[in-house]
Amino acid sequence: MQSTDHINDSNKIYSVIKDENIIVHFQPLISVKKRKVIGLEALCRGIDADSGEMIPPGMLFDDARREGMIIELDRLCRKKALEKYAEIHAINTDILLFLNFDTSIIDMGVVGSGNLIKMVSELNINPSNVVIEIVESKVNDVPALKEFIIRYKDYGFLIALDDVGAGHSNLDRISLVRPDILKIDRLLLGDLDKKYYKQETFKSLVNLSKKIGALVVAEGVESEEEAICALELGADMLQGFYFARPGEFTGQSLNGFDHKTDYMAVKYKNHIYEKIRSERQKFAEYMKITDRIIEELSSTASPEFDYELGHIINEYLFMECIYILDLTGVQLTDTYCNNFRLLRHKKLIFSPASKGTEHSLKDYYYLFINSGQSKYTTEPYISLASGNLCITVSSFFADVNGNQFILCIDFNQDYLI
Repeated sequence: MQSTDHINDSNKIYSVIKDENIIVHFQPLISVKKRKVIGLEALCRGIDADSGEMIPPGMLFDDARREGMIIELDRLCRKKALEKYAEIHAINTDILLFLNFDTSIIDMGVVGSGNLIKMVSELNINPSNVVIEIVESKVNDVPALKEFIIRYKDYGFLIALDDVGAGHSNLDRISLVRPDILKIDRLLLGDLDKKYYKQETFKSLVNLSKKIGALVVAEGVESEEEAICALELGADMLQGFYFARPGEFTGQSLNGFDHKTDYMAVKYKNHIYEKIRSERQKFAEYMKITDRIIEELSSTASPEFDYELGHIINEYLFMECIYILDLTGVQLTDTYCNNFRLLRHKKLIFSPASKGTEHSLKDYYYLFINSGQSKYTTEPYISLASGNLCITVSSFFADVNGNQFILCIDFNQDYLI
């Protein structure tokens, strides 16, 4: 069916609500680790009785809001979604229903109506099977929102914070909502496998969710690569067109996802195995290069270190920077960099450290010193010297006179990938 561009008159939205011309589609949420469908998000569409055409949800709710019928439409959509879900719930009581709730109606004083718990009870649905999705930024009355959340959590409902990372959900309100689930938006998922900054933002949200005891849904997954990356970064559930478009699913039809989840589980496992193999190979290469450089420096007295590093940096084009510290973390040499790797347009905020710089608070110093090891490799990070993604290998070595120093080498993360 074709979607209309607008509802022609106010009677249309009235007719949709009066005649309950709403269809419900479900989109599955997948757990790859459990290899099964965990839940279904209910997505409602209106039907124009005259033309039979579908009315998109955005248009439907905009018109209802304009005509002062948003509460009636929201309740109708929830009613239809719950009725449809009840058929699935009767067959499979483990499946969760993710139910969108237009939180803007909280400002209209509906917190104490009991409408939702009444519908759930009448349909013999356990409230703990229902996840209420909210976008908290649509609510102006924060105390009413808090009361709503407390009330429905007491009933046994789960709360999901929707559109996280889309510019709507404010992180300072996570403590207010205390969600059971964070749904990270497609805006952050797009090309997640290719963009380091998105990965770090996603990872930070995952870490936050773990600390507050919430699960993470990666929303809007559209490719195998995005799915694998989201799993690697800690997502508990995946949702998106890659797995299924919204449709009229039944309890039996959900069994058809076994093949898809099994396939993704195997792909993810193979990806992790390959990554471990690749990381081991890279680590071995980093150690081999570090040992080679230490061998050169060990036959040199400390006053000659700068001269030696100036030559060494030209031999290894994949090396970002190289420098030497004393045992207290103070830099003894200049920082020698492959200049073509430096981000000249960001030179005011990213620039190599100079001789005499104190590094005692850097991971590659204080974690290394306290590790009890002769070498240490950092996690990937954005280098303050170059502005590029790198890892630093730090290693003890002695000069020709037996004096101890620390060699630091920044390797570009693209090397050997």
